[in-house]
Amino acid sequence: LTKYPRTPHLPFSPGATNDDRIVSDVDYAAFARLGNYVVTEKMDGGNVTMTRNHFFARSLDSGTHPWDTPAKALWAQVRFEIPEGWRVSGESMYARRSVGYDNLPSYYLVFGIWDDDDVLLSWDNTIEFASAMGLFTVPTIYRGDDFGAATGAWERNGLAKVSEGFVVRNADSIPFDSFDKNVMKFVRAN
Repeated sequence: LTKYPRTPHLPFSPGATNDDRIVSDVDYAAFARLGNYVVTEKMDGGNVTMTRNHFFARSLDSGTHPWDTPAKALWAQVRFEIPEGWRVSGESMYARRSVGYDNLPSYYLVFGIWDDDDVLLSWDNTIEFASAMGLFTVPTIYRGDDFGAATGAWERNGLAKVSEGFVVRNADSIPFDSFDKNVMKFVRAN
């Protein structure tokens, strides 16, 4: 089993704490020149990964919590549609944490799908694969080549007061060992 990797904070993320990873200046500069970004809302849920045979939280030995029951029931419905060796990662949204949500399309929202070569699918393929299984993805805020527009989309869309933050990623597929150079997050203060 492989847990979802830690997502580094952008250098200007005010919600980073002492034990969080912040992207290096070199990796940040390279990422800012990348182009082809997708920005999604960082949902305030619990990280849960589904495989054909396993359902687990961010920590592989954490067990299942009562608030993950709706996501686990969904897993029971779709698990045999997940190819052997693949992982579907998303947010379990049943429990309210510091951010409350209205009108969620599901109690489980996909933010990444890994194939059997340990490659995170492109965002387009993630949406397509999730949709084929009847799953919903986290909301997309921005898609394009402009890094400034990508990192400013969260605030421009009026989410700064009602959302935990955002995740900006390379919209292309990403090998596991390149994850921390291609996926970064911004978390609001407090």
